[in-house]
Amino acid sequence: MEQQDSTHINVAGSCSPLESLPAELRDQILLSMPDLPSLRSIVHASPVMHAQYRSNRDSLLRACLERELDGFFVHAYACAMSRVGKVGKVRTDEAITGFLDGYRRWLPASPAAGPSLPIDPTKVHRSYIRWMAAFQLRVARPLTRMYSIWALTNLVQSAASSSPEEQAAATAAAGGQDASTCTPSRSEEVRIMRAIYQCETYYHLFGRNEAVRQGSFCHFEINDIFFSLFDPWEAEAVGCIDMFVRQRYDLIFDKVQADLHRVNPKFKQKIDPVERKGNVLPQDGLL
Repeated sequence: MEQQDSTHINVAGSCSPLESLPAELRDQILLSMPDLPSLRSIVHASPVMHAQYRSNRDSLLRACLERELDGFFVHAYACAMSRVGKVGKVRTDEAITGFLDGYRRWLPASPAAGPSLPIDPTKVHRSYIRWMAAFQLRVARPLTRMYSIWALTNLVQSAASSSPEEQAAATAAAGGQDASTCTPSRSEEVRIMRAIYQCETYYHLFGRNEAVRQGSFCHFEINDIFFSLFDPWEAEAVGCIDMFVRQRYDLIFDKVQADLHRVNPKFKQKIDPVERKGNVLPQDGLL
């Protein structure tokens, strides 16, 4: 999408003090948005601000995304770069290990890992910036909220049958609020979102997707080449995200199991032979 010239944005007839500001000030307001939801809200609330955003979209989105992903930008970038279109349609062991070698260099340096090559957000291609922004808004943020509620609910429920001291600790962790209304702190959000991106990268590389897998790694080999990139508590967080997602999937499929089961009466309806001839029907229902 072509970017517009901010000097040609029509503000005639607007009675909004915000929209009547000079283009340079409108640009600064958009640059000051603390996170992606705030940027999206102001852009959608005003046609003038929307046009202003489009006139300098890449720079504004990059600046806001850098603040949004502060603390885990490198993991979001690795997630974007591990997609099938980037690693390749054929995922060989060599392609995966080569990617993970680069991932290791992007992380902060440690004595064992050697020198690092940190990612400079200003040099990341705009297509990756846009993908990362979309994933953050549509997947990472909603999933963080759902995971927080799930984790706090489990904590409170497990503490209900525990000692008074453990119950008090669980109540303190929830801030004395109901799990559905409790908002995680920024540091807690960073830890959860970082684990979400790490988990997604894992499945990009080792899971089932559009790529053709050639070669295989044993579980202990995956631990050595992938989870060794992270601290132990980070690897544990990835496992928690994986458990949460699997439970959500199981819950959804359990809800629709009766509707899709082969013994459901709707699959026993008689079908006209002529109609059957023109349609390809499953031999044993839908599953």
